[in-house]
Amino acid sequence: MLQKVILGICLSGALIAQEPPATREQIEQELLSAQRDFQTAQEMFIPYYTGPLITGSAENVPKGKINIQPYLYSTINYAEFNNHRHSKSIPNIYVLNPVFVFQTGITTWLDFTMIPAAIFSWRKGQSTQLFGDLPVQFGFQILNMSEKAPAIRFVVGESFPTGKYNKLSRARADILSSGAGVYATTLGLNISKMFWWQALHPIRMRLSTQYTIPNQDAYVQGFNAYGGGKGTAGRIDVGQSFDADFGFEVSITQKWVFATDLAYEFQGKSKFRGKPGTIDGVPAQNGAPSSDNLSIAPAIEYNPNDTGGFIGGIWLPITGRNSTNFVSLVLSYTQLF
Repeated sequence: MLQKVILGICLSGALIAQEPPATREQIEQELLSAQRDFQTAQEMFIPYYTGPLITGSAENVPKGKINIQPYLYSTINYAEFNNHRHSKSIPNIYVLNPVFVFQTGITTWLDFTMIPAAIFSWRKGQSTQLFGDLPVQFGFQILNMSEKAPAIRFVVGESFPTGKYNKLSRARADILSSGAGVYATTLGLNISKMFWWQALHPIRMRLSTQYTIPNQDAYVQGFNAYGGGKGTAGRIDVGQSFDADFGFEVSITQKWVFATDLAYEFQGKSKFRGKPGTIDGVPAQNGAPSSDNLSIAPAIEYNPNDTGGFIGGIWLPITGRNSTNFVSLVLSYTQLF
């Protein structure tokens, strides 16, 4: 972009030289315009970016490089959306969720990502400390970003059921689950493009979509992540899910950036087969209806250089159905080695 502005100034001067003699007023106007363009070119910069918070990147880590990005989610789950999208209060559940994203470039077109996570929960004097499921991913760089073309990245991933989901304590069942209990394959497509609509405030936009397919049923006994009760024994056919996230980043300066995500998640119905069990003599509920959630996450970034930066923001739902209503403070740091 900077080269284009300078080239435009030079071409303007050449065209003026070829035209018939101009008036003093025309010459002054041309000089003022050229001066403004030159000042803009001097103030332009190559922007640094860290985020946004939710939407996945469309660019692989370069070959031979390593990128680490720890996240910390501090969340209060204070209500639940019912099937009619009405938010109903529940006893507050406090969750601290550290997540560590590790990426390395394997070739110019392939990289690898692993995302271990832990979950610490508190509710009415009860607490738990658990590991979540473990996602691993391979990213395929389909297209690199250019002046006219976006960056496009295809992602294939697998989630390993390392989280707890089964044989839970009745007293802590709502804070004792941290996984789905199934292997699941994820297919994703991420797109990103830089726009210079305002020369001094470039904008980067991202679109990320993911479709997740469980590879097996979850075997459940007793109280579990899908409901259950005393004597429950059976299988859960876990529903497929779809996520679509849109994020944009507006450069305020080279180092300071404003970012926002809009995130949509749909989870298909999970169906139970087997012995339902009981809770206080009443048949237990098992499985879960389909659900969705639309949320927003505004954030601020500070990027000291082009290899590392900080981002922090608030993540909260706009609306939902059969899903959790929450508010989450999200902090992250990224560094490329």
